[in-house]
Amino acid sequence: MEAHDYNGEHQPDLKLLVQRYEGMLREGGISFLEVDSFLMLSDYYEEGNDFKGALVALNHAMSQHPYSASLYVRKAQIFSEQELYEKAFEALDAAKIYEPSDLDIYLTKADIYMRLFDQDNAIKVLRKAKEYASGEELGDLYVLESTIYETKKDYINALKYLKQALRKDPENEIALSRIAGIYDQTQEYADAITFHLNFVNQNPYSYWAWYNLGLAYMYLGLIEKATEAFDYAIVINEHFEPAYHYYLDCLIGLERFDTAMRYLEEYLDLFEADPEIWYRLGQCYEHKEDYVKARNYYSQTLQHSSLNGRVYYSIGNCYIEENEWYLAEKSLLEAYAADKFNAEFCLSLADTYDALENSDKAHEFYHKALAIEPKEVSHWIHYIEFLIDEESYAVAIEMLDEAKEYVEDLLLDFTLAAVLIQSGQRQEGFVVLGQALSEDYNMHTYMYQIAPKLANDAAVT
Repeated sequence: MEAHDYNGEHQPDLKLLVQRYEGMLREGGISFLEVDSFLMLSDYYEEGNDFKGALVALNHAMSQHPYSASLYVRKAQIFSEQELYEKAFEALDAAKIYEPSDLDIYLTKADIYMRLFDQDNAIKVLRKAKEYASGEELGDLYVLESTIYETKKDYINALKYLKQALRKDPENEIALSRIAGIYDQTQEYADAITFHLNFVNQNPYSYWAWYNLGLAYMYLGLIEKATEAFDYAIVINEHFEPAYHYYLDCLIGLERFDTAMRYLEEYLDLFEADPEIWYRLGQCYEHKEDYVKARNYYSQTLQHSSLNGRVYYSIGNCYIEENEWYLAEKSLLEAYAADKFNAEFCLSLADTYDALENSDKAHEFYHKALAIEPKEVSHWIHYIEFLIDEESYAVAIEMLDEAKEYVEDLLLDFTLAAVLIQSGQRQEGFVVLGQALSEDYNMHTYMYQIAPKLANDAAVT
C-alpha cells in the first residue's frame, strides 16, 4: 500500500502533528486538519500496526472532509491490510461516487483482487483504470497488468503488456528491468533482439535496453555482439553495475583478459568488490600464468559459499599448471565435496590421480564423470585416451561400445580405429578407419591426437 513519506525532512512535522492530534483526542475534540495531515496520521498508525488508531484518524477526517475520495481509498487500504475485504470494497465504492477518475481507487481494488487470487477481476479493474490514465500512468498500468499475467504463468501476455508499457512510456524502468526476465521465460531471444534493436534506435541512451539486448545476444551465444551491447550500457551509465558483471563474463569468455583487467579496475573504483569480482581477477591472473596471484584472488572468494566449488576447482587448476599434484588433489576434492554432480570436477580429479599414478582413483572419477554426463562425447574420448596410455585396449573397446548407446558421433569411429590399430588388430582397425574416412576425410588427423604413436605408423599416415 502506498503511504505518505514522513521520513527525513518530514519527520519533525509528523512528530508535532502526532503530538497535537493525540492532545486533541485527550481533550475530546478534533480541530480542523488538512486531508494530507490525516493521511499522514493514518500512515503513522498503520506503520505501528495500530489499525484501530489509523481508522479512528480517518473517521475524524471524513467528518471534516466528507467528499474526499482519497480518505475512502486510504480506509479501503487499511481494511485490506486486515483482510476485511468486503468493507474495503464498500469504501472504494464510496470513493468512486466522489471521484470516479481517481486511479488509486482502481489500483487498490486490483490489489485486493490479487490478494484474493482473483487475477481475472484484477485485470478487468486495470483495464477500466486505463480509461482515466495517460502517459506514464498508462505505462504503469500496463506493467501491473503484465505482473498479473506473470503470476498466472501466462508469459506471452506478460511480455505483450510490458511492450505496451514501453510504447507508452519508454523510460519506464520497471518495465525495462523486467522484460529480459520475461523473455527468458518465453525463450524468444530472437524477438528480444529485434524488439530491443528497434527500441535503442528510437531511444539510443537507454542503458537498460542496451543491457537487455546484451543478455539476449548472450543467450544465443553471440558473445561479440553481447560485449558491444554491454559496453554501450556502461558508456551511457558507468554506475550501472549489472552490465559490468555480464560484460566482464563476456570479455573473459572471449579471452580478452587485458581489457577485462582494465574494466575490473574501473569496477573496483566505482563499486564495492564482491566475491565474483575477486574470482574474475583470479581468472585473469591465471591466464597470465601468475598462479600465486590467481590463487590469492580465488581464496578471497571462498566466503561466498555458492562459488566455493568453482573456486576450489580453479585453485586446483593453478596447482596442476605448476605440477603440484598433491595440492591440486586437495583443492579438487574440496570442489568435488561442494558439487558431486559436476563432471568437470570429476575429470580434473581423474587426470590428477593419473598424474599421481593412482590408477584405481583415476578410473573411479572417469566413471563418475561419465555417469553425470553420458551424452558428452569428449568425456568418453578423454577416458579412452587414459585407457590407451594404460594399454587397456579391451576395456577401451568396451567403453566405446557403451558410449555409442548414449551418443552418435563420428569421433567415436576414428577413436575405435585408433584403438584397434594400436592394439595390433590392424585389419579390423583399417576397416573401421576406411568407413570413417568415407564420411569425413578431414577428421583423420584426430587419430594422432588420441593415439600419438600412430603418427609414426606409415600404413596410417
